[in-house]
Amino acid sequence: MRDETFSQLEREGWQRNASEYDRVDLPATRQAFAPLLDSLGDLRGRHVLEVASGTGHLAAEALARGATVVGIDVAPNMVAQARQRFPGAHFREGDAEALPFQDEQFDAVLCCFGLLHFAQPAQALHEAARVLKPRGIISFTVWCAPEQGGEFLGLILKTYQSHAKMDVGLPPAPPMFALADRGVRDPMLTEAGFREIRARDIAIVWPIHGPEAPLDFVLKGAVRTRMVYERQTPEVQQRIRDALATATVPYVKGGGIPSPAVLVTATKS
Repeated sequence: MRDETFSQLEREGWQRNASEYDRVDLPATRQAFAPLLDSLGDLRGRHVLEVASGTGHLAAEALARGATVVGIDVAPNMVAQARQRFPGAHFREGDAEALPFQDEQFDAVLCCFGLLHFAQPAQALHEAARVLKPRGIISFTVWCAPEQGGEFLGLILKTYQSHAKMDVGLPPAPPMFALADRGVRDPMLTEAGFREIRARDIAIVWPIHGPEAPLDFVLKGAVRTRMVYERQTPEVQQRIRDALATATVPYVKGGGIPSPAVLVTATKS
């Protein structure tokens, strides 16, 4: 494996996932769209930046509510799809930790499940504050940890802990669920220049149409879990596939696995 950073591997991973994102991830992640947009109030005439905009669907819904929207994403394939599908918004390639915008340009910044994919989430929050106008609002979602009810990701992580070799030469990653912890998140937001921090849980159910769904997510809808899987022996990969399928069977009849999220909003000082 080339000596690559966490950020480089994330970019390459989302490049690979771009063609499958709408099928694999969007049915779950779009459940956060309405709560995110509602948290900003009336969007008519407001200038909104979406960070980690992916294939553009949240930006399109903000556009439909009357905002002017710019989306930025690290993966060119994601940006290309968003531009093709939603020409009413402006999409460009860029880094959330070094936003290519001048100070105080936007009324609001949105980020739907993107912060866990940044090497330096604190820096991304600083950048969001920089490009927001005074009293501008940031609104973002992060997944709840397994102990907070995040059964879908918990099922996958438990399977990996039982069967996978986790030390496979990947660069260190930020803790996956750190920003779901107010003790970590709120000081980070305060230091970045935000106040009036509010958070609430939102109920999301990851759709399950068969026992293969979590493996489908691992291989086509995620980045780090896919890289870990690909670095296992064929025998271990088979054990992971079997264990994931077995653990998923009880959820198939109900059609989904709970995957709640935390919705956080804060105002620039």
